[in-house]
Amino acid sequence: MNKEKRIWIALFIALTLMLILSGCSGLPKTAKLNISFNPNPVPCSSEDGKWHCTMTISESNGVGVTLTSVRFDSYDQEDQLYHSQFLYEEDIIDWFESNYISAFSMLKSDIVWPSSRKYLAVTIEGVDDNDNPIEATSRIDFLPQ
Repeated sequence: MNKEKRIWIALFIALTLMLILSGCSGLPKTAKLNISFNPNPVPCSSEDGKWHCTMTISESNGVGVTLTSVRFDSYDQEDQLYHSQFLYEEDIIDWFESNYISAFSMLKSDIVWPSSRKYLAVTIEGVDDNDNPIEATSRIDFLPQ
């Protein structure tokens, strides 16, 4: 093989590796949602006998997301699901003042839970700016009263 052909093959391989390793595959990115609670676990307030926390939903992959639903699944001390609460677009806007999270941004809401439960599983669904369906799940634990 001549020297010029080997140089072109080496350049092609190097360029291909750079594209693969840099993530530039030509495919649009998909948003990544993260759900957190502060504090977690949540203590019961001695002032009103309720559980107070702040819920934060953040996007960490550089793609905006329109939230379409939030589901709160409540579990009892025996780890049995006993109640589900759903929020849809208008409810999400009421809780967070928006149902859209721009790239690398977040939504926050203070939440008060009036009754005891062992934990909640929270599932959020949405569609990102590249029309990818997005889902994220998290758990929040509650300390006994």
